[in-house]
Amino acid sequence: MKRFLFAIALVCPGAGADDLLFMAGCWAGRLGPMTVEEQWTPAVGGQMMGMARTVKAGRVIFSEFLRIRELADGTLVYTPRIGSVEKPVEFRAIRVSETEVVFENATHDFPQRILYRKTADGLFARIEGKDKGKDRGEDFPMRRVSCSGARPQP
Repeated sequence: MKRFLFAIALVCPGAGADDLLFMAGCWAGRLGPMTVEEQWTPAVGGQMMGMARTVKAGRVIFSEFLRIRELADGTLVYTPRIGSVEKPVEFRAIRVSETEVVFENATHDFPQRILYRKTADGLFARIEGKDKGKDRGEDFPMRRVSCSGARPQP
């Protein structure tokens, strides 16, 4: 029962960027011929900064800058910035625990939800939602890597 009450407390407003310490660090995973990399700073002043890129055959084929910030009311907002032309889109936290956070923006085309979960061997990310009327999801299992540029081997 105590564990259940602890989980409820974290779902309610008041969870902050410090609760996402499990995301801080450098992460990478292989998806077929591609390597997905993410790097997150620890929270300072209610904000975490991140970057992500996908590498294929030695070329960056996708990149984004990421920010998680705490609003005055305690809500966590995740804002990815893809390239320099796309307008940033905000996703608000709907669930926060010591090992998982889920952000949502029901009005965004795709994805509508972004999830990060601490796992036994690393960090699991997922994007999901409706895409052209059909359910769609993409999984990104990653493990901790050195922030000096080491990548997981195929």
